[in-house]
Amino acid sequence: MKIVFCGGGTAGHVTPNLALADKLYDHELYYIGTDGMEKGLVAPYVDNGKIKKYYGISADKLRRKLTLKNLLLPFQLVKSVNQSKKHLREIKPDVVFSKGGYAGLPVIIAAKKLKIPTIIHESDMSLGLANKICKHYADKFLSAFDCDKKAQVVGLIIREEIMQGSKARGLATMGFDGKKPILFVTGGSLGAQALNEAICANRQLADKFDIFVSTGKGKKLNCDFIKQAEYVTNIADIFAACDVCLTRAGSTSLAELTLAEVPFVTVPLTKCSRGEQVNNAQWFTERGCGITCTDNGDLTQKLASAVNAAYNSRQAIQAKQRAQHQALYGTDKVVSIILNT
Repeated sequence: MKIVFCGGGTAGHVTPNLALADKLYDHELYYIGTDGMEKGLVAPYVDNGKIKKYYGISADKLRRKLTLKNLLLPFQLVKSVNQSKKHLREIKPDVVFSKGGYAGLPVIIAAKKLKIPTIIHESDMSLGLANKICKHYADKFLSAFDCDKKAQVVGLIIREEIMQGSKARGLATMGFDGKKPILFVTGGSLGAQALNEAICANRQLADKFDIFVSTGKGKKLNCDFIKQAEYVTNIADIFAACDVCLTRAGSTSLAELTLAEVPFVTVPLTKCSRGEQVNNAQWFTERGCGITCTDNGDLTQKLASAVNAAYNSRQAIQAKQRAQHQALYGTDKVVSIILNT
């Protein structure tokens, strides 16, 4: 079976596709995306042969506010759709699967025009802008949560390895000996400057924790009591080695932490978003999987208390996390749907 994956812009739109590729490696897999983050994340899968080829297109980010760039979007989209059509005609896939993001939109439109079966998946509690458009072109619309009356709820697409990390490798990656509990700070693949700044303003946390910060691409912290890296690829090992996590509230990130049984403090992004992270955080914290700490300009003052609360309640939190495994892990269901399309 020939399968084309698409989607990009952030790691959350790419890593689920790679989780599916891990399960579908005995089929003929391709990826269509931009020269952005997705190209770098997919490259190892091309190198090891799991994905046969990466095809590039140009695509512009969809913006929720009125800007001059939005006036050019229709012209850019036509170009992107035509590029996608060319690649799809060459590949002749049996199905196209999109994980969302602006990089997936032109591919789904092109596939629909070429009468190639299409599947999309939404991870958040509310639809992303690209998937709001894509749902009108998709033959099958899957979701992690009950976000739309047309969606089939299947859970999240999570890499199985998330639950199988090595504590020893994680400690080696972070440069710690494991004698102190470890606080892992991450704002996702792009980083979160507010989290980075808040952790650097809470030196007292270093008295109790070894602190490792995934700063995000292009970000470096001038902070002598932490260890840092822009991005880590062996995230399962990091999860296996850490005792508590400070994070934003992307649904995939919170699901991965829950499945890896890492207690977390989530600080949902509220600015420059549609509010999906607030909804994500509410869903997970209502089920006892972590603690939400809102950022109303006082994150620095609240941070230490929230982190300590999550760490001190870690056993109760982990018990609640285990109770959500079956509902959250949807990778095998999605694989079955793809193969039966």
